[in-house]
Amino acid sequence: MSTRVFIPNDTAARSMGADDVARAIAAHGVSAGLDLTIVRNGSRGAAWLEPLVEVETSAGRVGFGNVMPHEVDTLFVRGQVNLAHDRCLGAVESHPWFAGQQRITFRRAGLIDPLSLDDYERHGGLAGVRRALTLSGAEIVADVTTSGLRGRGGAAFPAGIKWNTVRQAAGTTKYVVCNADEGVYGSFEDRLLIEVDT
Repeated sequence: MSTRVFIPNDTAARSMGADDVARAIAAHGVSAGLDLTIVRNGSRGAAWLEPLVEVETSAGRVGFGNVMPHEVDTLFVRGQVNLAHDRCLGAVESHPWFAGQQRITFRRAGLIDPLSLDDYERHGGLAGVRRALTLSGAEIVADVTTSGLRGRGGAAFPAGIKWNTVRQAAGTTKYVVCNADEGVYGSFEDRLLIEVDT
């Protein structure tokens, strides 16, 4: 059975050498005769740990922080993940920075291949869209209003008011535009979300 190895493919991870690490892991897998499947996931948001390589094990995903290409050969010993490696962080979900988080918007970040619709659906993607398809426009707007959803920019304008205004406007064809504006300067939160989730 193939061992899945997760290596982020977003801008931050790639700027830290994730592409070189991915190539080195693929080459090592071939030369060592390992059956590895490389998944280019999105970053979990811990930029100081990039490239954060994760290896799927029976006990969950084990992370290795700040992996350099020349260290790849030592990530595996006799075909098994090297838990004694200096870069080993242990189970990613148990890492102190991740363990205390309750992710909502970023709940799939780092877990899925953002280009895989199957991964997205396995992790709850499209459930809201499927539900919305059973509702009227007024019911959808009521749900959004009740949820308290707000814009993520500095104004935090209520989304339900925006949606209702568009719903009530004259015309049969209407458009929703997502500009992914970085409301907080330099945070790059919206770009990261777009890069790491389908």
